[in-house]
Amino acid sequence: MPFLVKDLLQDVIGTPTGSGSRALAELPAAQNSVVVDRWLDSGLVIFGKTNTPEFGAKGITEPEAGGATRNPWNPELTPGGSSGGSAAAVAAGVVPVAGANDGGGSIRIPAACCGLVGLKPGRGVVPTGPVGGEPLHGAVSNGVISRTVRDSAAMLDVMAGAILRRPTR
Repeated sequence: MPFLVKDLLQDVIGTPTGSGSRALAELPAAQNSVVVDRWLDSGLVIFGKTNTPEFGAKGITEPEAGGATRNPWNPELTPGGSSGGSAAAVAAGVVPVAGANDGGGSIRIPAACCGLVGLKPGRGVVPTGPVGGEPLHGAVSNGVISRTVRDSAAMLDVMAGAILRRPTR
């Protein structure tokens, strides 16, 4: 299945993770994130990254680095943020599910803005890293935005589970 990852905390080896920042836009990742490895191991085909506000710090997706992302249902509206690029891609039918993450509404807000399903996994359910620890002291969770509850549940099964080198999952 074709898949897009968010350009924040979802590293793909050799591909820049710019986090919506022009300063980081050219720096390639040295290794995959744990969640990216799990997606690849499940058979997903990652073919790109989605837009995010700089460092995921806004409820709209309009970074200088990637330009504004618009809501595909009404281009006058925002798709929300910080996973607005993922929500816009799913709502537009580019992919059925896309990578997202959430520390303060960054999965749930774009899902609501675009009429999609957004589930923020609880702390420790989906591991982060391996480069960093728990972003925002455990408040940030990796997840997905999808069209159906069934797709989100299937992806949670793929993403969830402990890794040995972490005190939490």
